[in-house]
Amino acid sequence: MLYMGKIKNVIFDFDMTLGFRTTMWTDTVKELLLENNVYATSEQIRPVTHGGVYPWSDPAVSHADFFKGGDWWETVSGNIADGLAENGICSLKEAQTAMKGLRDRFCDTRYWKLFPDTLATLEKLTESGCSLALVSNHIPEARDIFNHLGLGAYFPRMVISSEEEYEKPHPAVLEKALGDFDKDKTVLVGDNYFADVLGAIRFGMGAVLVRKPNVTGYNYYCKTLEELPSLLKRM
Repeated sequence: MLYMGKIKNVIFDFDMTLGFRTTMWTDTVKELLLENNVYATSEQIRPVTHGGVYPWSDPAVSHADFFKGGDWWETVSGNIADGLAENGICSLKEAQTAMKGLRDRFCDTRYWKLFPDTLATLEKLTESGCSLALVSNHIPEARDIFNHLGLGAYFPRMVISSEEEYEKPHPAVLEKALGDFDKDKTVLVGDNYFADVLGAIRFGMGAVLVRKPNVTGYNYYCKTLEELPSLLKRM
């Protein structure tokens, strides 16, 4: 067993940390519109798909308030359809017709991939004696996607926001991800400085920023995930 220093537990984010979808919301919406004979550029669509159409847009808002009893996909698809119409990209009827295919297209496992260094890093951490967990702001089908990618073998605890009442970094979600881990010996690893790094620090855990450029100059940063085991020894 490798000596890992103080850190004994690692909680991982998923999107752009462990893996990714080859096309995300904007391009998925663009594909569906085109298949329904509506042409729009990514630049036209992006303000719609980057607005407050998802529950993670404001983690302080509960799912009860966001969905108001509605279905996850019906709500998000409806929000996007409304935005497409309001931005003059197409009629509301055209947008609603195209967005009927959003769930099936976005959940298609052929679009979901792991980064090349993900499994090797998880294996190394597991062999070192680290306990792992996963916390992700994600769609209701995320657990099936993660298991399809082989992550179930490494994460006995997966906390998916769509199964909870709030989104990360709400303390209730981080508390669920922490479980029986000792907070002082746990770090959250993610690519989002605000949701992952600051969220973990405000919760009282350590944090590691990965993959994205370290524009804030944060001390604990890895350009690639394979650098993580070495960094943890120094924390």
